[in-house]
Amino acid sequence: MTPLVHILQLLLPQPVSKERSPPCVDDFLYICDDAYKREELIAMEAKILQALSFDINIPIPYRFLRRYAKCVSAGMDTLTLARFFCEMSLMEMDLVEERGSLLASACLLLALISKDLGGWSPILQFHSGYQTSDLAPVIRKLYEMLLAPADDKLRAIRNKYSHKVFFEVASLPLVDTDILENALSQ
Repeated sequence: MTPLVHILQLLLPQPVSKERSPPCVDDFLYICDDAYKREELIAMEAKILQALSFDINIPIPYRFLRRYAKCVSAGMDTLTLARFFCEMSLMEMDLVEERGSLLASACLLLALISKDLGGWSPILQFHSGYQTSDLAPVIRKLYEMLLAPADDKLRAIRNKYSHKVFFEVASLPLVDTDILENALSQ
């Protein structure tokens, strides 16, 4: 078995994580039971990175959401509300296919409208590349999802965001449909 195959077998079954301190070469050598030399492991790592064109980042909605919220200096309560919408969207099959940046933008706009903090500003349009008209269909899907009765089997997200640490955003009433549609039409 080549070092590449062996390393991939070790790495692929693992869930994607946000490692703050990734394993060092010695850890991988230990995991491989010293089947490879340090130089072989480093050379194979370089080959893997080159084959991937060094593109090893996964663009998830959460990262886009944090960036966009920073652009408008959104408060932690507003960001938390948008995160709640974003996590709830994971349970909706109609939203799975949406681009991470689009979903994050829609969640943030819905949170801004819900908290009466305005609409999609030019700065958000610039940084996201989306206009309100691009976000409207996704926001409507999010809104329908949030209006639906909570499934007892899927209450974990609502329970999490009902806690004080998360500003009890799951307990907030949804924005009125007329207010939402008015904001989306501007």
